Amino acid sequence: MNPTRRQLILGTAAALCTPALLAGPARPAVIVVGGGWGGLAAARRLAAHCDVLLIERSPAFVSLPLSNRWLAGRDDGRRLRQDYRATAAALGYRFLQAEVLGIERDARRVETSAGSIGYDWLIVAAGIGEDDAGLFASDQEAARQARQLFASAYTADAALGQLKEKIANFTQGEFLLSLPPAPYRCPPAPYERAVIIAQAIKSKNLKAHLTVVEPNAPWPAYQRVFNEMFRDQVTYLPNTRLRQLDPQRRIATLDIDEIRFTEAIVMPPQQAAPLCRTAGLCGAESVWAAVEPRSFQYREDERIFVVGDSVGAVSPIFGHYPKTGQIAARMGQIAADEILARSTGKPSEPSLPESTCFAYLSLEPAQFTRIENRYRVRGDGVLLQNISQQRENNPQGEDDAWLDAWHATLFGPAVRR
Repeated sequence: MNPTRRQLILGTAAALCTPALLAGPARPAVIVVGGGWGGLAAARRLAAHCDVLLIERSPAFVSLPLSNRWLAGRDDGRRLRQDYRATAAALGYRFLQAEVLGIERDARRVETSAGSIGYDWLIVAAGIGEDDAGLFASDQEAARQARQLFASAYTADAALGQLKEKIANFTQGEFLLSLPPAPYRCPPAPYERAVIIAQAIKSKNLKAHLTVVEPNAPWPAYQRVFNEMFRDQVTYLPNTRLRQLDPQRRIATLDIDEIRFTEAIVMPPQQAAPLCRTAGLCGAESVWAAVEPRSFQYREDERIFVVGDSVGAVSPIFGHYPKTGQIAARMGQIAADEILARSTGKPSEPSLPESTCFAYLSLEPAQFTRIENRYRVRGDGVLLQNISQQRENNPQGEDDAWLDAWHATLFGPAVRR
C-alpha cells in the first residue's frame, strides 16, 4: 500500500526534529524555502499553529541591511550574524540545511539535496538571481571570471567578505562600480558603497578615481553628494548602461565610451531567484514571480506563496515594491497570515507592507537619509505608493534601533549583540 501524503510529511518531520517538536496530525505542514528576512518572518509567524520547516543552504543568517557599515570598518558585524538552528529551536520550528533543487507542484513536494519533502503550504523566499547574459552573451568563461573577480556581493555569501577586502586593499587606479537596471535589491546599497570607496580615496589621498555607471535616472541626493563632497574623486554617469565587460583586459564598454579599470564591482541585471524560474513561478514575459499583489500567492497555485525580492510587479502605477529587508519581512508575515486564515476556513483581508530604509550619504561626518514607503488601496483596487525622505545630519542611532527591533521580530528579544 502506498503511503498517504500526510504520512510522508510526518515521516520526514520525524527524521528532521526531536519528538518534542513533532506536530499533531491536525497542524498544517508548511515548508519555507529561504532564510532571509521574508522566510524568517513567515516561519516565526506560523510556528505556533503549523508544523514549519525552514530550508536554507547556509548555516547562519547574515543581515544585509546595515552591512555597508561593516564593509567600511565601522561595525564589528557580530550583530549581523545569527545561527539558524538555534533560532529555530528557540522559536518552535525546524531547520534543515540543504539545497532546494525543485518543486513538484502537483505532488506538493520539495526536492532537496537531503531528500524529497511534502507540504500542505509552501512559501518561497529564495532571494534574487543575476542575469549575466546581457554582458557576456554566450561567453560562460567571461561570466565566470567576472563573478569571481568583480562580484556584486548582493547576497550574504563569501563575496561580501571578499568585497570588504577589495575595498580595504584598493590603493590606486580606476575603480568601476556599475549598478543594475531597476528594479533591484536594496536601491541605496550601491550608492553607499560608492560613498565608502570615494571617502577612502579622499581621506587617504589615493591616486585613484571612482566611476559610477547608473543605467537608471539619477538619484538627486547622491548626485549632490558626489558633486559637493567628491567632485575630484567620482564621475557619476546616470542614464548610462554597461554594455559589455572584458574581465581579462579590464575594459568596460559603455553607451558612449570605454573605461579601463583596475578594480570593479559589477552588478548585472537582477531577476527572480533561480528556483522561481526553474519551478515555473515566473510569468511568461517576466523574469519575476507572478503573484497576487495583496496576498503574494502564486497566481496559478493557491498553496504556494512567493515573498521577498523575487516578487514581480504589484501595481500598474509604481510597478514593484522596493526590494528591501523590511518589505520582505512584511510579505512573509502577510503570506503567513493568509495561510493561517485559509487553513482554518476564515475570511482574510491582507494588510499592506511598509518599508523604512536608512541610506548613508556620508560616513564622516555621519549623515543619512531616511526613506519611508507606505501603501494604500485605491477605490478600484489598484495599489498606490507614497515615498517620503528626510535627511538626518546628526544621527542618534535611529538605524541601530530599527535593526534591533526587526531582529527581535525575526529572532526573539534575546538576540546576540
